[in-house]
Amino acid sequence: MKKKLILILMIILGYAIYRNIGLLPIEAGKSDSEIVEQGIVTQLHSVSRVQMIQDLTYLGTLESETKAMLSPKVTGNIVSINVSEGDIVHQGEVLLQIDSEQLEAKIRTMEQKKNLIYETMSYLDSELEGFHSTNPLASKLQSARLSLDFQVSEVEKLRTLYEAGAISSSQLDQGEHQLKAMRLQVQELEQTMDSSFNKLQQERDVATAQLEELEASLDEMELSLRDSFIKAPFDGQITQVMVSVGELASPGRTLVSLDNVHQLRVVTQVAESDLQKIRKGMDVEVTLSGLGDPIEGHITYKSGSVNPKTRIGEVRVGVELSEDEVLIGSSATIRIFLDTSRNEIMIPSSAVKTLETGRVVYVYNGNGRVYERKVNIGNSIGDQYQVIEGLAEGDIIAVRNIQSLSDGTLVYTLEEVTQ
Repeated sequence: MKKKLILILMIILGYAIYRNIGLLPIEAGKSDSEIVEQGIVTQLHSVSRVQMIQDLTYLGTLESETKAMLSPKVTGNIVSINVSEGDIVHQGEVLLQIDSEQLEAKIRTMEQKKNLIYETMSYLDSELEGFHSTNPLASKLQSARLSLDFQVSEVEKLRTLYEAGAISSSQLDQGEHQLKAMRLQVQELEQTMDSSFNKLQQERDVATAQLEELEASLDEMELSLRDSFIKAPFDGQITQVMVSVGELASPGRTLVSLDNVHQLRVVTQVAESDLQKIRKGMDVEVTLSGLGDPIEGHITYKSGSVNPKTRIGEVRVGVELSEDEVLIGSSATIRIFLDTSRNEIMIPSSAVKTLETGRVVYVYNGNGRVYERKVNIGNSIGDQYQVIEGLAEGDIIAVRNIQSLSDGTLVYTLEEVTQ
């Protein structure tokens, strides 16, 4: 058994030696040039011009341009709070209410007083309007004036008779005395009439003053009543509720903070070197945390100076969002487009090999081989290089396994040419 095993091993060894020295018929007579060349697997890429985008990326925070810290103008206990932090509210919506029961009771009392004053003024107006026609003194005065006029004519007659010697001086004196008494009576009646009229007028003026004062107080109370309802001054998001039901609210104490949801911005801090590249009005792509698709914005503010210690400045980006997308204070990634105006030849960085003599790419000739070509590389943007010189649109280059390639290398690919 052992001899058979040794014999088999000797046969196998002899066969192997015989094959390696070229004595087998299957390899006999072949030259080195006839041995099949093995190609290098690669991926090909078609060179084209693309938009060259120069940009900056920073992390910022979503803020509101307008913020309101709402405090009451009246003092009272809080009886209801209608919102919570994060709620979206609209202009005029009641956020919370301060107790106004006592104030409402005062207003009702003053309204009753106001109605009484109106009734008094109505009575006085009617008395003043018909004073000279309906007042009993008016008819008495009118009668006295008629009597006075008659007495004046009688005295004139007596004086004529006296001058003619028809009557005595005592008769004339008696007539004149009676005339004088009647004149005093008319004056007294006129004074009484004026005094009564003036008294009514004064009462009317006092009632008017009382009404004006009462209406001013009512206006103030009604304003205070309106102020007991804390309302949203604009559409916004509640960022903080600082009180609870039952607490005492007083002027100057902040109850609620509200951020405007229609005036939004993303604020970020930018390095000094980048700040010099940014201009107001530049387009910005903003990606908010929690939102998949980016939104468009633009630079609305760039600080004119930098912090001397940190060497950074502030940049603000104006954005517009629907109400359900607003989350004040959330993080946002901003991409500032510095230059998007040029179309340049851009190639993947994986296509470039660095040699001692410079940078090269491998251009495919269409017949299965690639050839080395020097290129002048410009800016690097992401994983792509700008090619200043050495390639033209339509050239096809290798972008995979280039470290294994050399000038004239045979290649093959299982993939289509990429653009």
